[in-house]
Amino acid sequence: MVKLFRKESQVEKHGRNHVEIVFNSVLKLKEVMSCFYASDFKEVDKKVAELSKLEHDADDVRRKMELEFYNGAFLPFDREDRIVLAELVDGVSDMAESTGFSICLSRVDFPIKGKGDFEEFMDKIIETVSVLRECIESLDTNMGESIAKAHQVEDLEDDADIIERKITKTLYQLYKEDKIDILTLMELRDITKMLGNIVDRAENASDRALIIATKRRG
Repeated sequence: MVKLFRKESQVEKHGRNHVEIVFNSVLKLKEVMSCFYASDFKEVDKKVAELSKLEHDADDVRRKMELEFYNGAFLPFDREDRIVLAELVDGVSDMAESTGFSICLSRVDFPIKGKGDFEEFMDKIIETVSVLRECIESLDTNMGESIAKAHQVEDLEDDADIIERKITKTLYQLYKEDKIDILTLMELRDITKMLGNIVDRAENASDRALIIATKRRG
């Protein structure tokens, strides 16, 4: 039993490290977006390389967690949910990297009028992933707080959806006014959807954390 608790403690440590790296990958994406606004694609390429390194680091930590699970960390009823949670959290950094890579490929000039909405969107994304981080960090210490944070992620996802729809509407309006071309519209629309997917994946992870917390509370 002592050995089991020691393994659980190690996995919990990896879990906190994992979600911290994932959060940092989203912060790095904000730096990518700042370069994108300025059409500084040389700096975009540099920042995306840094983002890819963070995503790789997150993968490495997730694999360590999976090895600990394989070696018997946590009881069987809890183990599957923990494995799924790690994969869902990892999906957040995967989507952040994919978004950054799409920006690298796009090479379109960013319309000045859309910058404010995108900045608001990125701030909401960061806030959502930050609350997810708090949700997971409190999962093994304060179930009530973890549940409350999971519900907060759901609310933030609703807020992000509103911003995403506003951005999409603005992009189509800019196209109709001949202020952006069809290629720019398509590229920015796809990037907007990918940004929204980051929030969706964060919510999926918080849903799994909620399941773990409610099971433990009985």
